[in-house]
Amino acid sequence: MSNNKLKEKLYRQLAEEFGTTVDEIRSIVDSQFLFLRKTIEHGAFDSVRIPMFGRFHVNPYRLHRLNIPGAKRRKKKNK
Repeated sequence: MSNNKLKEKLYRQLAEEFGTTVDEIRSIVDSQFLFLRKTIEHGAFDSVRIPMFGRFHVNPYRLHRLNIPGAKRRKKKNK
């Protein structure tokens, strides 16, 4: 369950408007992000575009560096 009150209010309004349940609306909204996650995890480096939200992709070089055993990784500097 979402902790965001505004998001829950919007889910309730949409459910009322379309005559469905809040859980169904939540699953519809979350499905696009699950699709994005599965596509990126697949490793084919396909870009995924969600209209009005952005284009997402995995940088092949970064993935390659993460998969090299013993590769040195830079640590973030605390400011």
